[in-house]
Amino acid sequence: MWLRTSTKAFVAWLIVFLTTLLLTTSAVSQDTRTITHALGETEIPASPVRVLALGEEGLLLDLLLAGIKPVASNANIPEAIPLVSEGELEGVELFPSAGQVSLEVLQSFQPDLIIGATYFIEELGYDLLSEIAPTVAINGDTTLASYQETFRIFGNEDEALANIERLKQRIKAEGETLEATTRTLSVVTVYPGPNVAAWLDGPLPLPELLLELGFSLRPALADVEGLGLRQGRVFLSLEQLPLLDAETILLLQSNLVEGEEEAALELGQHPLWLQLPAVKNERVLSFDRLGYPGFRGYEKLLGDVVTVLREE
Repeated sequence: MWLRTSTKAFVAWLIVFLTTLLLTTSAVSQDTRTITHALGETEIPASPVRVLALGEEGLLLDLLLAGIKPVASNANIPEAIPLVSEGELEGVELFPSAGQVSLEVLQSFQPDLIIGATYFIEELGYDLLSEIAPTVAINGDTTLASYQETFRIFGNEDEALANIERLKQRIKAEGETLEATTRTLSVVTVYPGPNVAAWLDGPLPLPELLLELGFSLRPALADVEGLGLRQGRVFLSLEQLPLLDAETILLLQSNLVEGEEEAALELGQHPLWLQLPAVKNERVLSFDRLGYPGFRGYEKLLGDVVTVLREE
């Protein structure tokens, strides 16, 4: 009698155990998702807790908008992240993009997901990063594309698409108000040297936004064929300054980058610069090159651009 009862109890326990094991295994499989991205397919946690971001300020702000606070992120200027409150960055360790960041340091953050711009992922090594944690690369060619891609990875793409559509409707309306299709602009960054870069396209937010508004950027691509468009810009010699012949010049500078302010002041004394139409007519405006990251920055930039160009 005891043996029969004991056997029944064991069988009942075994059924419960196997059922629990099956449910647990099922739960584990449901707690991950497979993401297709620029460098392949990666199985990631459905609800990652320790996200390591490698996309500088733009990705950092987009992650915060998506409700994801990374444990760490690289940045151009870690001590001066724009458009965020102190509380938003609490608990986020920031480290500079410049210089070598060792894999050991990245591993010390104990991430359960690494997400970053394709450039940084490839530079550090996709396979090596994948040994630390599941790694996803974002290959957005524009600010809005990167924002959409970030939200897609975390299952919120519909929200991003709705916000992008709303913003594009606003851009269209503002472009018509500014009569953008009838106006020319030159977007310039003066790096130490001085080295002069003319922006003709994204991924930097300002030239990207100006094209969306309908402005024509000078020089045109046909004027600088052969100079090599790199990340939306071409570098001009001082003899090529007359190519910046737009009615208005937008200087895209950062006073936080060593030597940049001095380089702009030095260029400002060059005879060919002084002969440019925008300079002669006092139509040179300045924008913070690092001040408008991510989707939040893009919205802020639109407001600032519209304000200054209306007043011009």
